[in-house]
Amino acid sequence: MTQPKQAAAKSPVQLSRHLHDQFVERVHVKKMKLALGTVVCAAAFGTLITQIQCANILVLMSVVSQSHFIWIRPIVNRLGEGGHNVTVLSVNVDPRSPKNVTYIHLENSYNTLYGNGTATARNDILKRSNEMPPAATISFYQFGLLGCEGAVTSQGLQQLLRYPSDFRFDLVVYDFTCGPCLLGLLHKFHYPPLVSVTGFGVPQFTERLVGGHKAASYIPHFTQLTDNPMPFGQRFLNTLVHLFDAVYRWAVFMPRLTQIAQRGFDYQLPDLTELEQRTLIMLTNSNPALDPPESLPPNVIPVGGLQIVEPKPLAPELATFIANAPKGAILFAMGTNFRSKMFTRERQAMFLEAFALLPEYHVLWKFDDDQLPRQASPNVLVRPWLPQNDILAQPRLRAFITHCGLMSTQEATYHAVPMIGIPIYVDQHLNLHRTVQAGAGVKLDLATLTTASVLSALRVVLENDSYRQAIEKRSALFRDQPDKPLDRAIWWMEWALRHPQEDRLRSSTVGMNRIIADGYDVAGCLFAILASLLMFIRIVCVKVCYRSSKKRKEKQG
Repeated sequence: MTQPKQAAAKSPVQLSRHLHDQFVERVHVKKMKLALGTVVCAAAFGTLITQIQCANILVLMSVVSQSHFIWIRPIVNRLGEGGHNVTVLSVNVDPRSPKNVTYIHLENSYNTLYGNGTATARNDILKRSNEMPPAATISFYQFGLLGCEGAVTSQGLQQLLRYPSDFRFDLVVYDFTCGPCLLGLLHKFHYPPLVSVTGFGVPQFTERLVGGHKAASYIPHFTQLTDNPMPFGQRFLNTLVHLFDAVYRWAVFMPRLTQIAQRGFDYQLPDLTELEQRTLIMLTNSNPALDPPESLPPNVIPVGGLQIVEPKPLAPELATFIANAPKGAILFAMGTNFRSKMFTRERQAMFLEAFALLPEYHVLWKFDDDQLPRQASPNVLVRPWLPQNDILAQPRLRAFITHCGLMSTQEATYHAVPMIGIPIYVDQHLNLHRTVQAGAGVKLDLATLTTASVLSALRVVLENDSYRQAIEKRSALFRDQPDKPLDRAIWWMEWALRHPQEDRLRSSTVGMNRIIADGYDVAGCLFAILASLLMFIRIVCVKVCYRSSKKRKEKQG
């Protein structure tokens, strides 16, 4: 039996009672299914059919970011289409989800970070744009603390906590990017297997969840724009930043997160560190074509670009605008968190002036401010929302002005569109840095932006074929995979359903401290043995020399 969608007209109390009745009914139906035998569900990829029981799956999405929701939504929908009952506790909701996907809204999350019209925003994106590595690291974790505060003060969490005490979920899927704030629900639902997912590449702390090694000698922290290979100075600084991150997460972030999370639960929370280490499978938004090589445990599965779907036909207005461009089109979109008003009116005018000087190209600008600072030229189409993936797939698109968020970078790479990057914060600088290193894009500095710099960057990318060739090479590597990332993600989730107690893929280092896991204790022991041996040899040599000297003196005497 499938769950109904959340009814928008019902109050939280009515909705809670309604869902309670639905779940009690489902528990009885589930017992009948077990008596009848195994239910055959269509697996979510290709033509392969997997014999598994249709499962009750809980998805926890507390990261206050539309882009993270866009990344995980295909997973949710595919699980629902495959016959699973999916309950999603989320900062965002999808009104067009499959019939057996139910959203429970964490309604206070965005208000906590960005205000509700009366409160001041507590997450200032522009202030974070030029932070030094320690400050940027602290801001990253502060974002997680604010997201946790928004989650535990939302009625959506309380609604889920009111589910029957004997209700079972077969699997929990959790976006772990901003910490284990909601993992106390594992205890509530009797510890089902945990699949941890992230749209944030391979975060700097993954080895603390699944073990393995994060080698600072060649894996850059998200704040570090390094060469490949890193010279000594970069390795030294990168190591310091990784150490600072690890200590801050352990000594400051996790204790504070636990305090905040406890406010939302009516029972004593288990150790959140131990809960996140229960990860059976980890899915990361990474791909070797775009990310540096990294040694990962076998239960860490790269599924980078799973949000990229087959493009849909454009609306006639957009299709005609692109088709009529004499030399092609340019897409200008800065993601879901950056607002157009953050450019300031002066910078908005700079873009318009530069676009007017390129009449042979048509520009599609995703602009969500109230109004433009001046009249746009005829070659500029401004809309508050644009179908980014569908536009990037158009063969006449020549360049993409972007903030270089990871998903935008992946989509531009997949569709082989050179980039002009204006990075703002977190990993965007590193994403652009790697794109520039590959010869597939150029950088525009927001702080020193001028009409001339915008025009120059556009001309460099549009008039130099090397950028197109570089992004086409990168695109070919990105596309060349044995299966689609979304199919791979679903297969591994259903693997976790088939083998909920199987931990042979988990690295044994997850239960070790870093001294033991990295072999420092053995190295120390070997050093002590070597030092003792050298000391012994020295003592022997001294005694031999002393005796020889004594015998010579006796003979002379």
